[in-house]
Amino acid sequence: MELPLNSKEGKEGNMKKQALKTFTMWSLLLMLTAVTVSAQSERSKITIPFSFIVGEKTLPAGEYTVEPNRRDSDKFWLVQNRDSRTSCLFTTISVRANQTQEETKLVFHKYGDQYFLSQIWTPGGNTGRELLMPRWERELAKNAIEREKVVVTRGVHLERNNLRPAQRMR
Repeated sequence: MELPLNSKEGKEGNMKKQALKTFTMWSLLLMLTAVTVSAQSERSKITIPFSFIVGEKTLPAGEYTVEPNRRDSDKFWLVQNRDSRTSCLFTTISVRANQTQEETKLVFHKYGDQYFLSQIWTPGGNTGRELLMPRWERELAKNAIEREKVVVTRGVHLERNNLRPAQRMR
């Protein structure tokens, strides 16, 4: 049995429905805002002062954005040159650090004058992303006497470490 709209129960029912609709809309808006903020916080702008290799592709020095390719997954990442729109999509695996990262860091392996993007670290956590080592780099690592680790943040070299090929960086 349906109550007339002008009865007290009918008005309360309509108010409850309206309150539920309003609550649902605000919840959805809040959730979308949180996803957007989360996606933006993963996106990093960084100047890389040298050409470098990602997978089988060489990218020129310049200003890049580095971000997950999809909002719901951090397995695939995209690095894109802001000026030339040169980009590369690549697969990563999760790696952990002993301490929370305070800023975005890109880790490169350097052999002679060739730089290979190796890891991506974003601020606020102790997990990063590591790229799979391309065949070309594996060959260099096998034959090279020494490999240098170069960490870049906003175009500044933070550290350089010479490592023997058998050493693993974490």
